[in-house]
Amino acid sequence: MVDFAIDYDVLHAAKKELHSLADRTGPKFRDKAFDGLGDYGANNDEVFGDFGLSSAFSTLYYRSKGPLEKAEKDLRKLGDIFSAVADAFFNMDAQIADGCGFRGSDVGYDDWREKYDAWLKHDEWQKKKNLWDQHEQHGDSCVPGDKNAPEYCGATDPGPEPKDPGKPPTSHTIETPDGTVKTELTLDDDKNVKTETTTITTSNGKTYETVTTFRDKTGDSYTTVTTYADGSKATADVVIKRDGEGNMTDGSKMTVTDDKGKKTEYVPDGKKGWKEA
Repeated sequence: MVDFAIDYDVLHAAKKELHSLADRTGPKFRDKAFDGLGDYGANNDEVFGDFGLSSAFSTLYYRSKGPLEKAEKDLRKLGDIFSAVADAFFNMDAQIADGCGFRGSDVGYDDWREKYDAWLKHDEWQKKKNLWDQHEQHGDSCVPGDKNAPEYCGATDPGPEPKDPGKPPTSHTIETPDGTVKTELTLDDDKNVKTETTTITTSNGKTYETVTTFRDKTGDSYTTVTTYADGSKATADVVIKRDGEGNMTDGSKMTVTDDKGKKTEYVPDGKKGWKEA
């Protein structure tokens, strides 16, 4: 059950309405005619028809001028705060969503790649299948421990015949009432992923984009450029070293550079991922 949720569109709509209110009230208050009526030095008796009413209006004008001018600025500032909060949570959620599709799993590439690699080894499969067929026909003649037994005596079922999986999937789009998530891949001549671009867009047009460029076919050496909702960018350069079980080991590192050029180094933190060096 969700205990806390952020609706980005509502926050951005709040910003729009607050700025609109500031746009409507500010210019009206600074209107020359309105400003002139509030001037104590002006002869407004003819306009109001009464000195007391004219004096009361001038008093009201000068007492409200400061607070209203401040209110216009504060309305804009509050709108900007709503927008900043929306962008911050959007960026965080977008990072999570983007991470779920890393290296094309959400476009179906990983499944396709497994089938493609199996298809490339079709000749090897056929050889194993022939031996298995012989084993099925003549297995009763095989004697355990016989060093001179036919090769088919040690055969095992190679499983179903691998098929050509066709063209690799390179794009996928998820559409919801709140926005879209689009992932696109580019492949090299050997069908390995060269780049992966994920763009997350809200219904009001806010975007978060990551472009990852892989330097090897393992996916353990890559650079990711992230463009956040406010237009700022960060670049992460990653090199991962693994042990025999596939776990990240010492020697792995990640360097993140923000749009101001500040670099932050990260090192492995066990199974938790990364920690600042």
